[in-house]
Amino acid sequence: MEASDFPVVIVKWADAHASQGGWLTLDEYEDDGECIITTIGYLVPADQPGGKKDHVTVWQTITEGDAIHGFHIPVAMVRSTLVIPTEKPVDGLDTPSL
Repeated sequence: MEASDFPVVIVKWADAHASQGGWLTLDEYEDDGECIITTIGYLVPADQPGGKKDHVTVWQTITEGDAIHGFHIPVAMVRSTLVIPTEKPVDGLDTPSL
């Protein structure tokens, strides 16, 4: 399994987050909204090795069947997903030759 087997995605999702630290009077507490996180990586379907049912799974790095830094984001927390095309070179990006 190689990285090229999976699409590269940007996922925006609502993370669980804590309120202000210390003691608060509850009737003075103001909800400041969702804490939106942006995660970029390889999208692995739930039915594939490394995927997780009812989650959007994104791995930072995949090589030869190994992976590192996986995020399993509950589907209900996902706000948007954008697939990044990987066939076209990025304008102005020079790839050094080895």
